[in-house]
Parts: sequence; C-alpha cells; structure tokens
Amino acid sequence: MGTSFHPGWEAGLELQLSRRHAVTRLTHARHWGPLRVQRPFYPGENGECHLYLLHPPGGMVTGDSLEMDIRLDSNASALLTTPSAGKIYRGNGTADSQRQQVSIKIEGNSCLEWMPLETIVFDGARGELSLRVELDDFSACALWDIVCLGRPASQESFSHGYLHQRLGIYRDGMPLYLENNRYQGGSEMLSGSWGLAGWSTAGSFLATGRLVAEDINCLRELLTTQCPQREMVALSYMDDLLAVRYLGDSAERCRHYFLAVWRYVKPRMMKREFVEPRIWNT
Repeated sequence: MGTSFHPGWEAGLELQLSRRHAVTRLTHARHWGPLRVQRPFYPGENGECHLYLLHPPGGMVTGDSLEMDIRLDSNASALLTTPSAGKIYRGNGTADSQRQQVSIKIEGNSCLEWMPLETIVFDGARGELSLRVELDDFSACALWDIVCLGRPASQESFSHGYLHQRLGIYRDGMPLYLENNRYQGGSEMLSGSWGLAGWSTAGSFLATGRLVAEDINCLRELLTTQCPQREMVALSYMDDLLAVRYLGDSAERCRHYFLAVWRYVKPRMMKREFVEPRIWNT
C-alpha cells in the first residue's frame, strides 16, 4: 500500500502574553515547523512588549500551512510585527493552496497591535489568508493588512492564481468588522474601475477605541495633505472602530500613511505611547 504525500511545510506558533510586575511577559511559547519569535523587546517606558515573528523560509510555497494562535491576558500590551515582507510564491500547478491562519484573543484592559509588513503575492500563487481577532468589553486592538498583487517593479502582473483574504474583528462574539476579498489573477476586478482599477497594492488599517469629531477631522486633513491624488485613501469611523483603506501601487507609501494614522490615534484610542518597532530601521 502506498503512502500519501502532502507537499509543503506545516508550521505553527502558540503565544501567550501576561502582565507581570508592570511589564508584559511572554509567558507561553510553543512552535512547530519553521516559525519562531525573537526574544521580546521593550523599547518604551510602559512595559509594552514588542515581538518579531520569524519565518526562515521567507515565503510560502505550494502546500505550506502556517497557523498562529495568540492570547493576551488582562492588562497586557504588545506589538507583533515581522522583519521583512511575507511572500506567497508561484504555485506548482496543483490544486494545493498556500494557507496562513491567525487567531488572536485579547482579554480585559489589554491591547494588541498586529503590524506585519506587507504580503507579496507572486503571479500564479494560490493564497488563503485568514485573520480573526476576538475582543471582550475592555480590550483593544490596532492592526493593518497590506497585500501586493504581482511584482510591478519586475514587470510581473497578477494574471494567474488567486488570493482569498478573510479578516474579522469581534467583540464578545459579535462582529465589529468583516472583510472578505477574493482576488482572481487576470480578472476584471483587478482592472475595472469598480474594483482595484489597475492598482497593485491594497491595505486596511483598523483600530478600536473612542475618538471625537475633532480627531476624525484632523485625520482626514492629515491624509489629504499626504496622499497624492492619483492614489486613494478613505477613512471611516463608526461604533468605536476606525477603518482606513488604501489603494495604490506602493506598500511603502501605504505603510507611511498608516503609520501617520497610528502615531496619532494610539495615545488617544489606547492611552499608550507610540513606539515604532526598531526592526524596521535595521
């Protein structure tokens, strides 16, 4: 009897962060496959923990599956990011996809910032990305999700394959924000004015917490002065959820706009100081 063969790597990461003596500590870490975290950093003065996620292969090939389960106990504060862009490489022609699933649970008076660098989706990739964040009445989060379809700098468009992207934020089991995108390579959605209008980079920045009308006006003015007319940035705020969307051709500029928003809203929405991850400057 022959044995079945499953291509690709399976990798996973379980993290738990807890407040200990005014500092957020990594109290549980378990991994399997090529997925790790560096030792925690504490660049600010309030005990907030910065963690850098490492995926040594640098990207996902056919059959790869990455799973992350992240938990914050009460009063914890942490930021998670990556040292470089993620990549979903061209598939090998089979029906197997490349999957990443992230589940985050944040408990009372704790705050998590999920800020990985962009995901580059190669032509012919078959990507499936899922991010689910669960909050309770007192916890908060800020996150962004940035995808680049194809590699325009290398004259590579996204003409084959697909990316299925699911993003959800829930509070006490009720949805605050749901996003479900299916980008099909070469489809009219990528080029049509009702879709991506030919742009290659799409991003979402989301944050929970209270803002006043003056804050919203300041943010709109900030984005209006920084964003060139040929790109698109939209902002909305409802039910204590801020959403900023970007559509253009540069992940670097997308991050620039999102960082400007993040720098403004963190002290106001989360009552915590803004500290940019050091790894982005190395």
